[in-house]
Amino acid sequence: MSEHDSGVGPLLGGFTGVTVDGVRNDVVVYQSGLLLMATHSASNPKDLRRLLASVPVEDLIRRHRFVNFADVTHAKVVKPGVKFKVAFDLAGGEQLEIADRWTGESLGKDDGTMFQDLVRNLRYTGPLPEAAAAEAARTWAEDAMVLDAMSNVKVNDVDYDLVILDTGLVFVADPGGFQHGEQRLASLVENNPVFEIVGRNWMVWYEQIVDARIITNVPVAGELELYDGRRLSLKEGKYIQSLTDDTRQVLCAALRSVGATEPT
Repeated sequence: MSEHDSGVGPLLGGFTGVTVDGVRNDVVVYQSGLLLMATHSASNPKDLRRLLASVPVEDLIRRHRFVNFADVTHAKVVKPGVKFKVAFDLAGGEQLEIADRWTGESLGKDDGTMFQDLVRNLRYTGPLPEAAAAEAARTWAEDAMVLDAMSNVKVNDVDYDLVILDTGLVFVADPGGFQHGEQRLASLVENNPVFEIVGRNWMVWYEQIVDARIITNVPVAGELELYDGRRLSLKEGKYIQSLTDDTRQVLCAALRSVGATEPT
């Protein structure tokens, strides 16, 4: 597969026969954005590879639409898996939905996973809002460190990935399926400084917890009460993955550090 680089960065992968806002498209994923090529007839990966190898990327961008990731204000994996759906909010208020509805084929066997991971990681680009920047700055100043992480926990019955810091708990929304949880968590903590992880997600500082209870150790389940009156029910999902074999113990130890009571 050719890797054009004319300001758009390397070609990462692509799909034929997916829909963009309900219209059939071939979609090519570059490092800096998406090339959307509307098509009214069936296409296939072989033809798309031939096109990408023979036509300069500048010409393709002139003929079709290029969505720069710098213009994405919010990105979400709406439906993870082989037949995925992702959604983007763009600068100016436009919304974009890309879905594989059983008609799509990918250029590479792992392109679906790559694309969904890329969409999730878009939250770690762009400027931080003022309040989030303040939390990130505090995290940097305190030299916070990652202790462990667990995928697909439920907080008040909503799915999150959980990153356990020495200063608090970080809940990462829209985590995706458990199948790639360990890989997803490893990528998160290896590719992003801790202050970015805090600034772009929901951070609960340990000092915000006024009461805590461990209901069960295996699987981990507990309850937190925050200083502002919010109550959080925290429990493992049905299926999880984690960074280490000790994640349950690390999480329970973190809860004990704020005075959590335990079952007798």
